Amino acid sequence: MSKTLLSGGLIAGALAGVVVALLQLWLIQPLIIEAERYETGELALPLVQTEDQPGMSTTIQPDDMQIEGTHLSRAGLTVIFLTLTWCGFGLLAGASMSAAQMSTNVRPFSAVGIAVSGFAVAFLAPALGLPPELPGMPAANLSSRQLWWILTLVATAAGLALTLRFENWAARGVALAVISLPHVVDAPTVPVAAPMIPPDLAGLYVARVLGVNFLGWLVLGALLERLLAGPLGRKLPTYRKMLD
Repeated sequence: MSKTLLSGGLIAGALAGVVVALLQLWLIQPLIIEAERYETGELALPLVQTEDQPGMSTTIQPDDMQIEGTHLSRAGLTVIFLTLTWCGFGLLAGASMSAAQMSTNVRPFSAVGIAVSGFAVAFLAPALGLPPELPGMPAANLSSRQLWWILTLVATAAGLALTLRFENWAARGVALAVISLPHVVDAPTVPVAAPMIPPDLAGLYVARVLGVNFLGWLVLGALLERLLAGPLGRKLPTYRKMLD
């Protein structure tokens, strides 16, 4: 069973990572590149634009060959990084399915259930306090953000585990309290600063990041259900009633 979980989680995670990487290059990477142009001063918001900026006559344009090489190198690193990251998600999701199998009280698993749970824990809950940030956007202290993100992830995972393990209202109340705790404490405060990035660009970036990662979890959940349910047989829960 360990080999099945390891290989199944790695395969599902790698394939989901490739899908997410391709969507990232298509939908998200152009937004990051545009934000970097604002960060470096190549582009400027209308409110802070000066007389010599509209035509960008004072901007030094880098060599096109250098830009193309840089973008290709970045694209390759993006694919590698996301593939490895989603391999980790696949292993964690597979291990969670195995742990759920050991409890007779846990409801069965489905691809949608895995996707919703994983997305809520790893992306949605942290994004409620710390939405994805483009280059040049004001941000709180890095260590404080990392600590709050980890606490939010752990609290959300623990709360979901309680709701799946116990079906009484007392447990659900405790689960809700645990999930809400990081948001009651609140995320680290972002320092007040003049905006460098257009609000519509930042909003589009957040929407696309969340959308792409949710699609990634749907792919991962479907692959895990397909790869693990067969070898483990009926003993592996199919999670059909989670969203009922």
